[in-house]
Amino acid sequence: MRPDRKTGIYLPDAIQQAENYADFLTGDLAADRMRVGILLETLAEVNSSVDLAEVMQNVVDKSITVTGAERAIIMLYDDENVLRVDLARDARGQDLGTAVQYSHSVAMRVARDGDGICLIDTANQDEISLGQSILDLKLLTVMCVPLRVKDRMIGLLYVDSKASSKEFTNRDLTLFKALASQVAVAVDNSRLLEHYVEKQRIQEGLNVARDIQRSLLPRGGMSFPGLDLFGVSVACEETSGDYFDYIRRPGGRLGMVVGDVSGHGIGAALVMSTARALLRALTATEAASAEIVTRLNSFLSEDVETGRFMTMFYGELDLANRRLNYVRAGHNEPVIYRHATDTFEELSEGGIALGMIDDFEFDAHGPVTLEPGDLLFMYTDGIIEAMNDRNEQFGIHRVRELLREHRDRAARDIVEELRSAAQAHIGTDERQDDLTLVIAKVT
Repeated sequence: MRPDRKTGIYLPDAIQQAENYADFLTGDLAADRMRVGILLETLAEVNSSVDLAEVMQNVVDKSITVTGAERAIIMLYDDENVLRVDLARDARGQDLGTAVQYSHSVAMRVARDGDGICLIDTANQDEISLGQSILDLKLLTVMCVPLRVKDRMIGLLYVDSKASSKEFTNRDLTLFKALASQVAVAVDNSRLLEHYVEKQRIQEGLNVARDIQRSLLPRGGMSFPGLDLFGVSVACEETSGDYFDYIRRPGGRLGMVVGDVSGHGIGAALVMSTARALLRALTATEAASAEIVTRLNSFLSEDVETGRFMTMFYGELDLANRRLNYVRAGHNEPVIYRHATDTFEELSEGGIALGMIDDFEFDAHGPVTLEPGDLLFMYTDGIIEAMNDRNEQFGIHRVRELLREHRDRAARDIVEELRSAAQAHIGTDERQDDLTLVIAKVT
């Protein structure tokens, strides 16, 4: 803030930077001090709150105070860059609603040219096509200025009056411009803060959803006589559509499941959680594996939105004789590494993804006998399709090489080697897809 050379009055920087700011001063020391005082008070009030609604009300009320107008309207550009009335009030403090009538021709002219307009005695005004709204509203004076933050226009500030006792002057326009330049910053800051708070609220909700979802997944591994089992799931966003689980079944059987819902985020996570609950309920019955997946598909086809589906591998291992029966519903083929022969097999038999055809009948395949030292690797496509900066996928061949290289280590160690290698291949901490890896090693 610097003093004006003619009067010695300290002016806000907004006035110092405005065009023809000297027009703001009348030469009457008392009057000038009063106008500067009003402006400083106004700027202090509109900048004293971070609540957007409160800032808006202060803006329109103080616009009336500063100009002596009968009405004031603030218009802001929305997210689609459409100029809309945000708030309109009259000199009595009454809210006029967002459907209030005003001079659209004046507002559109200011929005188009970026310059303020001050119309005095509109009955004799010839410089601008006034439009029918001024005649219909019987407006005597109209003033409108842009709300600008740096080189970006965020809206308009508009006042008008029908009373013959109030005719706006060029000094009013300069004062109004000075007010608008500071008001724009206050409004923009409040909007940014509001968006930030909303983003934080959403983020907190996602964090809660993430924690709930994590609690639904097994924590690491399980150990049984002759079997070392470990799995992990890493989401590329806060929540995930990937799923894995271990389920004890009657008769010494162990259910092992890996699934992948199409898409990411909350929608996929909700489908995953629904599928988990249904599968848990179905496996608590005496139903065989094919019937379990068939009934699960029927439920999901009815409940899941069109266009969303879920792939799944569900295997049941008889822990006594290490025989595996499985149902594959459109999912990636699990890989078996045979320790004795140093070879690989894929469990490729299967049907369509869940949620696509409600009356599809799934079949179980097997049994496949697992021998000591064998590895059963179940996964989602996040590891196969992990992409580096040269658009090269990690691929199933790298998975096989790592399974062979670390075949004699514990299931947990093999999973961690696979995850670390995939992340190193990507080259950043960011992931394009959810990642789920499960190793069952026969000991």
